[in-house]
Amino acid sequence: MIDKADFYHGAALAKALDDPRCRDVARCPPGYLVNDAVLALIKYTTKSHSPWQFTFTTEDVARLQHCPDGVDRVVLALVCAGDGICTISADAACALLEDSAAWIGVRRKFRGWYGVSGPAGRLETKVAIKRWPEILFQDEENSHE
Repeated sequence: MIDKADFYHGAALAKALDDPRCRDVARCPPGYLVNDAVLALIKYTTKSHSPWQFTFTTEDVARLQHCPDGVDRVVLALVCAGDGICTISADAACALLEDSAAWIGVRRKFRGWYGVSGPAGRLETKVAIKRWPEILFQDEENSHE
């Protein structure tokens, strides 16, 4: 039997690996290190339709706040069952959580973008469904310009 976490993490990782900018992905507990620079933390829900809610413990918030040595940045991938992957920066997640254990909610209308909220309010802009895995490689592209 396939573990649910492996199933949903695998869905996110497959999209990253399919991107031609992806050179490598390595397990880096509690997430995955992409191209030796970006730590991707993945959370998932099995609920089949919007809205989705993701719980964050004190440990989760600490992981979002502190990049491990040698890591440029941390991103958060929220796998919304079979719908898609809502991706936000660690800074945005911490702001929504007010730097404490809480929840982040995600909503999406049919053919729409993700609306993301938390105890501190909502993100000002909606998140494109195709932002994952783009967010993993965006700083890398800008550094070559």
